[in-house]
Amino acid sequence: MNHTESNGGSSSSKLPPLKQAILLFAVWIFVGALLTFARITHPAFGVQGDLPLHYHITRSFERSFSEGEVFPRWAGLLDGGRGDAIFTFYPPLSYLLSAALMKLLGIDALASLKILSLLILIIAQAASYIFARQFFNHRQSLICSSIYVLLPAYPLIALHRAFMANAAGLSLLPFSLLGAHLLLGGDRRARSVAIFAVSFSALILTHAITTYLCAVAICLMALIYLPNFGWRGLARLAGAGVITLALTAFFLWPQWVESGWTQIRLQTVQQDYRNYFLFAKSPDGSAYRQSWADINHVASMITLAQTAMALLLGLMIRKILLPQKTPARLSSAAWFGLALAAFGLLISLPVSGPLWRYLPGLKFIQFPWRFQPLVALGCGLLAAAVIEAWPALNPKSRMRIAAFLTWVVIFNAALTFMLARLDESNTTRAQVADLLTARGITPDEARRLQDKDDLRYIFNSANQIYFRPPGSDFNFYPPTQEPGGILLISGRGRVVSQKLGIARREFLIESEEPARARIEAYNYPHWVARLDGREIPITPEQGSGLMLIDIPAGAHRLTLDYEVRQISQRISQALSLTAWGVMLLWMAARTINRVRQKRIQTR
Repeated sequence: MNHTESNGGSSSSKLPPLKQAILLFAVWIFVGALLTFARITHPAFGVQGDLPLHYHITRSFERSFSEGEVFPRWAGLLDGGRGDAIFTFYPPLSYLLSAALMKLLGIDALASLKILSLLILIIAQAASYIFARQFFNHRQSLICSSIYVLLPAYPLIALHRAFMANAAGLSLLPFSLLGAHLLLGGDRRARSVAIFAVSFSALILTHAITTYLCAVAICLMALIYLPNFGWRGLARLAGAGVITLALTAFFLWPQWVESGWTQIRLQTVQQDYRNYFLFAKSPDGSAYRQSWADINHVASMITLAQTAMALLLGLMIRKILLPQKTPARLSSAAWFGLALAAFGLLISLPVSGPLWRYLPGLKFIQFPWRFQPLVALGCGLLAAAVIEAWPALNPKSRMRIAAFLTWVVIFNAALTFMLARLDESNTTRAQVADLLTARGITPDEARRLQDKDDLRYIFNSANQIYFRPPGSDFNFYPPTQEPGGILLISGRGRVVSQKLGIARREFLIESEEPARARIEAYNYPHWVARLDGREIPITPEQGSGLMLIDIPAGAHRLTLDYEVRQISQRISQALSLTAWGVMLLWMAARTINRVRQKRIQTR
């Protein structure tokens, strides 16, 4: 595939490159602001969807970031300061971006989430535009990028449900598709490896479920490209995948090792995929389950509306889908868009039950409609293909289909408008602040509030029981501003001073007799206790899972450090560090060589 063909054969803009770039960013900022304005300016911003969860995770990440940890592993402000290992399993990049915004702009966690909501939509448009430019010209690619975020699936994820890490992953996903496209098509192989390895690594480090969905999309792309480009493209893609695994080994290997150290599998019990097929009914009569059934009802309408749009666009270009009748780039883009829509519809139907049961990992995406943003991207590709092929279409056929398509587009637009607005007219900023710092309640009371859809259960988002070690309690605790300290539960003595950090705690203790101290943090294998510089054992407290430490009489200095000392995890860190070093040196060397060649050619 040559460069001219991959860009749609011609340029559609006579503007200078700088003005064209400014115009593009203006459009992306306008579209992003149009979608987010109603929510980020609303007093109730912070209580919708998963925003409370990301608010509390961001607070803990920022605290670790301030203490010098760029990629923290322990979330010390969650679970009432007892902490958990969420950052071993939740990819860090979206939270790293939020923490950086807080530091650079001097804002709080909620304000950073507002800015992140806008940035995600801008990046999504830029990424999908760059991907679409491999098939279409400037104007068609711009239309594709707008359709990606303006169809209702992306606003459902990013705004209504506020799956922030999921939405951030979706904004990077087109870059990974671009790398896969280049590798499968054999265009500029060295550059293609770098694009895929870096972008897919960024996706892995942003959101696990989106990574899985992207892998599915890449498999569909490979099947479509195989007849035109053969098996060598698959081999190149597999090689780039190995490089990606090396780059991300520092994150993926600890996940594998420590998955048995937590209760993470409880998370899949809460949301069963069978409850989210098209128009599935609520499994029980609780307000909580009914609210999710209502969300699924809207998501089902989105699924059908976007699938209908893809089908109508496909019908318009049905006679030019064969490669011998149209350029390979155009047929590949169109077939890829149709394949995304077909797979998105398939996994939404009850008939796909065996696929959910036997396809490894599929059930962990929980909601079939998580795939719909990829369908929106496919609709964008199909719309761009229709625009390019418009003069060659049968006038009567295209007008009939366009009539139906108009109503489908209007319906999609209505759904997007409904999802972009925030219907919490009675919630004030003061109430939001109170909800995000709510008092502690019992698990039974929390479940009753949740069943009544009472917003007061929102504080539970500061409690992530799935990432507590086995043997820990299941209590819900109020949000806290400090990680857990120390309490002498037996023996006479006192705590003279304490320094509380996320990954390091230091206590000066004076004890008149042998005493036992309880550290208000869950006992995770990476915690190491030292008394006066000498390592001592930690005992888990029965029933709570907190750390117990025996202290002899006298004045002592007790420290606790979160240290990763497993040899396999250290090897994975060294592997990733080496891989990134080699990758960056290789990219720099190729860039320098390219600049030298250009200088030689211009002499």
